[in-house]
Amino acid sequence: MSATSRLRRPVHIACLVVACVMGLLTVVWGGGAVAAWAGQKGKARATARVLESVGTRSSGHLVVEFTVRDGHTVKAEDNRRGWPRKAVRGATVEVVYATEDPAGDVAPFQDVGGSLPVVAFFAVAAVLSGLAAHRTRARA
Repeated sequence: MSATSRLRRPVHIACLVVACVMGLLTVVWGGGAVAAWAGQKGKARATARVLESVGTRSSGHLVVEFTVRDGHTVKAEDNRRGWPRKAVRGATVEVVYATEDPAGDVAPFQDVGGSLPVVAFFAVAAVLSGLAAHRTRARA
């Protein structure tokens, strides 16, 4: 084994690890963005005022009030999971709701466009690390 081969081995392994981790992050973040988009598709959007926020970010409940498209004011209660940290009493948050049952199907709006640069970064990093791993592989 030559000195060059011995130096390439740790670099090759590091590139493989980085490529795998970045690939997994791409799939997880990209999948989360697609799931959020699919969950919001076809729902109306409104600005809501938080009337009550009880519990922690992962448990408890939240009561919001918002005006639907036809002008009616709706109060809706939801469990606290998935709502942003800023959803505290008196704050305003963006919500999506089902037009046929606004009080029964309300959720926080998630800006999936904001995750595109992060997912693109992870994907590019995965590809570049994979190419680097390919170039530093052991040769016969």
